[in-house]
Amino acid sequence: MNDYEKASSGSFYLFLSQVIAFIGDIAALIIFSAYIEANLTHLGNISNITSIYGFNTTSVTAYNASNLIVHVPIALIKEMLGAFIVLVVFGTAVGFTEILLMVYGWKKLSSFNSSDYHTPYIGSILSFIGFILIMPAALFVLISVETSFESLYAFHTLPPQLLAMTLTAAIPIFLGILMLLAGYIMVLIGYWRLGSQFRSSLIKAAIILLIISIVISFFSALLLLLSQVLELISVLLLTVGLYSVSKKAKLMEGQPVQSS
Repeated sequence: MNDYEKASSGSFYLFLSQVIAFIGDIAALIIFSAYIEANLTHLGNISNITSIYGFNTTSVTAYNASNLIVHVPIALIKEMLGAFIVLVVFGTAVGFTEILLMVYGWKKLSSFNSSDYHTPYIGSILSFIGFILIMPAALFVLISVETSFESLYAFHTLPPQLLAMTLTAAIPIFLGILMLLAGYIMVLIGYWRLGSQFRSSLIKAAIILLIISIVISFFSALLLLLSQVLELISVLLLTVGLYSVSKKAKLMEGQPVQSS
């Protein structure tokens, strides 16, 4: 396999990783929206709760925003936790596939041009390790909370065993977040370099929009929807840009490699 053939192959694997991520996000959104719609009345009661003043084995008794008494079935809250666990499991499977494709893609690109793409290759490995640390620990905590839910409400506090397990799981979660963050930054640098080397304005625009979406999401909850829209647009631009780079590199086979 010659140099630009490696670049074409690597870019295509990155393209596939973005396709998997996009499909996974849409599927998760559809599943979550369907669940919200199916339980709209009860979830409205939960979202309007202003103060809780009573518990029993079957429901949580509280005041809503209109100061009316509402009874939220504990079974429904447990069902919500169960649905969230399903989404986390689904997200884990999608994320695992996405990051594996990304690692393989950056490995190919690193063998094509090590000076430009070794950093994002290392970043993708860090992201993979961080993901492996976070997801099982987070899933373990969620399942533990779901199975201990009745005792959690009965004693109005975290059971000692659950508290110990949560604190233990916090260690790999914290380390995983640090590794994911470092890896994410290194991968973004790699995408920018790829866009520069192959003169892809789509990839550069996608990275700029993604950074803007991350920044504005910290300012206000009202901007969260705008942030999500910008992120979706950036993923689409990045997907199209990676596919075009893969095709462009295929046409450049036999030419000398130029750095970004």
